[in-house]
Amino acid sequence: MNYLGVSVVIPYYYGNKYLKKLSEILWSNIKEYEKKFEGKIEILFVNDSPQDIIDESFLENLSGYYRIIKNEKNYGIHKTRVNGILEAEQEYIWMLDQDDDVSETWLPSQYACIQKSKADMVIANGYRQISGKACPIFKTEKKLKDATTIAPYVAYGNVIASPGQCLIRKEAIPKFWMEHILWENCADDMYLWMLMFGEKRSIVYNSEYLYTHISTGENFSSNEKQTIFSENKVIELLRKSGCIKERYLRFYSKRLKIRNKYFFEIKGKWLPKIYYFVTEVEKFLVCCFVKYLKV
Repeated sequence: MNYLGVSVVIPYYYGNKYLKKLSEILWSNIKEYEKKFEGKIEILFVNDSPQDIIDESFLENLSGYYRIIKNEKNYGIHKTRVNGILEAEQEYIWMLDQDDDVSETWLPSQYACIQKSKADMVIANGYRQISGKACPIFKTEKKLKDATTIAPYVAYGNVIASPGQCLIRKEAIPKFWMEHILWENCADDMYLWMLMFGEKRSIVYNSEYLYTHISTGENFSSNEKQTIFSENKVIELLRKSGCIKERYLRFYSKRLKIRNKYFFEIKGKWLPKIYYFVTEVEKFLVCCFVKYLKV
């Protein structure tokens, strides 16, 4: 059987403090993968802080598997991921962040799933770790299954915690996403998912809990404002792509205004709670209309 391999694309930004743990995670995954599959694994560290030197002593156990790509200057997360993908030689792409935490069976489990389904992308379940408490990213299998459709993204936003949850066929990554860079850091993953839905790529799910998203809870206000700013730029790019219905983009824009109003404009004790309840009902209805009525 002709097995196909995986390229792990890791944007690096002043990240030496993460490399020891990351290399251990990757080595565990490689060992588990190679017990079952013959496809090659390559790891591409893309240095987006070119004035910083990656300490390769942390990567000794990955010798023969990794390469380092150096950006000419600081480009930001989207362009850095694209630069890595352009250098990738294997059929499947795993976009892993330098501070991600994943199960040692992430790679063989995701690879087996995408090989069996012949899909363009597979989404694994996982946990959000907030203040030391782990909560499922998708609390039910139904919610995980819904994440393979465009409806929750239009109605609620990005339901995937990180690209680190996903294994993607390289050729399925939209050309528009590769060529039209989102320079405002934050929402390049939402941008990617929306384009993949717009191009009707096949997406499946893996119910195993393989990924952990760790949130420190720091700098919420500035992070939230940056997210809203970045997603508004995503809407501009999606409109330019022409592959997303205009009514979806209008609600997407409205949802961002709702989000900004809830977090930064409404004052008082009860008004935000009432506003939140009303808008959540509206989002639920939008999700139903998109999912069931295909509006």
